[in-house]
Amino acid sequence: MMSPEDKRISIQDQSSIKRVRNAVILPDGTKKEPMGSGVITGLLGVGGMANVYEIWNSQLEVARAVKLLHPNYTEDTKQRFQTEIKITAKLHHPNIIEIHAVGQWNGLPYIEMERIQGQTLEKIIEDRGALPVEVAMSIGIMIGRALRYAHNQEYVIYGKTYHGVIHRDLKPSNIMVSGNGLVKLMDFGIARPTDASIHTTDGAILGTMQYLSPEQLDGKEPDIRTDIYSLGTILYEMVAGRKAFPEQNVSKLMLSKIKNEFKPLEQFDIRLPPKFRRLIHMCMLQDREKRIQDAMNFLSELGKIHRGVTPLSPEQELARFMGVDREKITVKLRRKNPFVIAGTAALILASVYGISYYIPKLLGSLFEKSRSEVSAEKTVTETPQLPQEITRPETVRVVVEKTEPVPPVRGKKVASRALPKNPVPDAVIKKEPVPLSLVEQLQSRYGTTDLMVIFTRELENRQYSNALEVYKKLSAAEAASDKAMIYRIRALKGLGKKSELNQLLLATDIKDGEFYLEKARAFQGQGKINEALRNLELCSRAPGLYISAGTLRLERLYSTARCRSALFDQNPSAATKRAALDSWYEVKSELQTSKDHRYYKEADSEMQRIASKG
Repeated sequence: MMSPEDKRISIQDQSSIKRVRNAVILPDGTKKEPMGSGVITGLLGVGGMANVYEIWNSQLEVARAVKLLHPNYTEDTKQRFQTEIKITAKLHHPNIIEIHAVGQWNGLPYIEMERIQGQTLEKIIEDRGALPVEVAMSIGIMIGRALRYAHNQEYVIYGKTYHGVIHRDLKPSNIMVSGNGLVKLMDFGIARPTDASIHTTDGAILGTMQYLSPEQLDGKEPDIRTDIYSLGTILYEMVAGRKAFPEQNVSKLMLSKIKNEFKPLEQFDIRLPPKFRRLIHMCMLQDREKRIQDAMNFLSELGKIHRGVTPLSPEQELARFMGVDREKITVKLRRKNPFVIAGTAALILASVYGISYYIPKLLGSLFEKSRSEVSAEKTVTETPQLPQEITRPETVRVVVEKTEPVPPVRGKKVASRALPKNPVPDAVIKKEPVPLSLVEQLQSRYGTTDLMVIFTRELENRQYSNALEVYKKLSAAEAASDKAMIYRIRALKGLGKKSELNQLLLATDIKDGEFYLEKARAFQGQGKINEALRNLELCSRAPGLYISAGTLRLERLYSTARCRSALFDQNPSAATKRAALDSWYEVKSELQTSKDHRYYKEADSEMQRIASKG
């Protein structure tokens, strides 16, 4: 047993260690100093309890991410960090971040993990708003796969065997989306085994308020359905483009969270498959007994809906959205819908017994049933049953051969029957699919007849030719709108149609930052640098209504720097040299945390080239 004097010395030692630790200055990411298995090449993010750095391992020639605990950490924070290390190290799944090593930097613990070249889901939603439905589904499926694995993984931690882990802090900022179409779940900082409480202060609410489940707020024991609720809020945010609980005032946020009151998705002006909308709402039910019960059931339901919307896999769909070229995709035919089979049967009966009676009676009853099922989905109920999927019946053409009566046989009464005049195979009904136009196909795919919505979706998916075909079908007012014109410019640019693009830019004037940027680039391509700079100045003063402010600013700075380089090359002088160097320096400053960006590398190269010339 320690004496009072020993205890006093121990407390003094701990206090001394803490003062030394707090004196550590964290790297700002601009200097190449050693950390982990490499050297720091950038600062990726700053969080409440840790910074995340990019490092370069020259021996392996790979970039990695290092999560470094802040110097002012508490003992509880340290224990949570260590738990994150131990739990994440046990999880090996394509949709979960992979840990490579652990260690200390100047006395501060760190985790070294894989570096994902991409963006957080939070950043994607911030930049693009509501995501295309098939993209939201694809991301949801990959998160669901990670949860299915984590919730069922058996592992040993602190010498005890556990079954499954609950993340407890699912939110868009903890989800990375890579450029090649992979989703990675990260930050298991407050995760815990499903059947134990580790490093959780009694009565403390851990996690981000907007995404916490009702039971977490009530101080009840969380379980795997807690993650299902948080996943529902993420799906909601992806399709709506805003949080389910957007209140900024803490008191109002708490009140809406306690009551679980959020704006139903039906009240947004968005097109969602009814089954998908219903699934999201069911994940977010206040009573967890009535929620989707686990990730397995979630994936089963969402997988069916996803296959009804796109023939692509979730990875292929997301890669296309993120702008990565993929190999040629083979599309599998979907299974036949029961309505198609029943509709074909009705046509056969009609050809034999009379069209006027059977087609209206049979098909009418079939599609009246489908309408009633869709209507029933308009309210969120408390039962976890999803309605049957309804797809458009395939179009058929019925050909009935001309027939003649058969002459009677003497002495026998023969039932009348018909034989073809020119004998043909038994089948007299030919089903010939009627090809749909491109616009009809896209209307079927996106579940809407709104051509402006379809035009936007095809552009977002980089299907530029399709987008331009849809543009031709827009009404005169829609086609002349600023949004349609900006998107048409993007499509022409995407297809490399420079002549048509330049004509459009010169014949149009839109008070939009993106328009002035593209017009400046057109002048720059023609060697009219001063005209380009004039439009870039206009770009700096006009808002970009259909592009993120950060993207517009970076592109403007880059185009300005290229123009300044061109002026220096045309007329090398102290003034043009300084203007060019200053412009490229602004590009580098904008990309301090993204030094692998090609603009940053070009800025480095140009500054060296210009500085070397007298």
